[in-house]
Amino acid sequence: MRLIRLLFILLILTNTGFVSAAKNKAPKEVKLATLHKAANLAIKNANGQDGAKNNLLGALGRESLTDKDRAGIYYTCALLDESSNSVQNMKAYLKQQCDTAVLFSTLLNMYDNLYKCDSVDAIPNQKGAVKLKYKSRTGNLRAKHIRNILNGGKYYLSKGNYATAYSFFDSYYTYTMPSDTNLAKVAYWATFSSYKLGHYSHTLKYIDKAFEAVDEQEDAILQEYKSRSHLALNDMESYEADLLYGVRNYPQHDFFFVNLIDIYTEKHMYKEGISLSDSLISLNAQYPLYWFSKSRIELSENNYEKCIEYCDSTIRRDSSYTDAYYNKGISYLNLALIRQESACTDLLDPRCMEDKKAVENLYRKAQPCMEMVRKLEPENKERWGRHLYRIYMFLNRGKEFEEIDKLLRSN
Repeated sequence: MRLIRLLFILLILTNTGFVSAAKNKAPKEVKLATLHKAANLAIKNANGQDGAKNNLLGALGRESLTDKDRAGIYYTCALLDESSNSVQNMKAYLKQQCDTAVLFSTLLNMYDNLYKCDSVDAIPNQKGAVKLKYKSRTGNLRAKHIRNILNGGKYYLSKGNYATAYSFFDSYYTYTMPSDTNLAKVAYWATFSSYKLGHYSHTLKYIDKAFEAVDEQEDAILQEYKSRSHLALNDMESYEADLLYGVRNYPQHDFFFVNLIDIYTEKHMYKEGISLSDSLISLNAQYPLYWFSKSRIELSENNYEKCIEYCDSTIRRDSSYTDAYYNKGISYLNLALIRQESACTDLLDPRCMEDKKAVENLYRKAQPCMEMVRKLEPENKERWGRHLYRIYMFLNRGKEFEEIDKLLRSN
């Protein structure tokens, strides 16, 4: 009896071991054909597309798969995306609640899977030959939905979702026919979206085509986008060329002239800067900016008399041009300093008094200039404060000097 009980216990333990081993055994790999069959069933029933798609994508890591097997997986996933899109489309048609984001995102996912399908399908076989199996099918599927890809881009653009909008416009532009009349507009929308995102390489990808979609006024804005994009990408040669093109073609848009003059000044290309200013003055002599740019260049070259002359030309055209008053005041102060350094120091020499009066006269001329800067920019005392301090002190303006001294000490 005891022996029978012992055998019974051993049998239980043995069976337990078999059950445990069965539990730990890895589940049998589902055949790829079965996964495709389940996907086709989900498409037919318009239900379970996400699960079928995930199962197919999960099979991509199998070592036994060929490139054509992987291409087939991506193509079937694209069909599942299309099926999901059709479900939302039907809801919209029946005026039921439709998830617009899902409606468009499924299309973008479909295009992504079609791209992956084409990429894998184009991999050469072991003999180095490329045999495209899916090209016709992927092309037909894209063409079927290309208009809704455009609608998706417009939808996300209207929502301010520039990243997703760009993805749709990029897909549309890539896969539509070259003769499509929407291409220029799509390029413009893609340019705008990518620029808003700060994705400047994408901006430059489409901007030349985008010019075809806008009028002359917007041309200048696009040219500015192009310039700024090259600057952000540190392509200084293209940036300078963009500015020069902008000056020649859109002289009314100050961005190009101002920044090109900055470059010429930084590079000490004073001759080029003066020539550029003169060329624009010949087109519009009443525009103060062009005269001011000449004053700025002359100031950089320490040609103070010329600087003052061009500042006066600027002020005659715009009596509130703060920078012109500033440059004029600085020029007088620099001339005063130069005259002081070379002034006669012998009090018995008549030239001593002449030099003193000449220096005082230069300070007096600088005074109204800096006072006008103060009047026009009262909060910017860092700009005019120390200069007025120097002027009032030299001219012995007691009341004014005390006021400016107190102001500068206030913080």
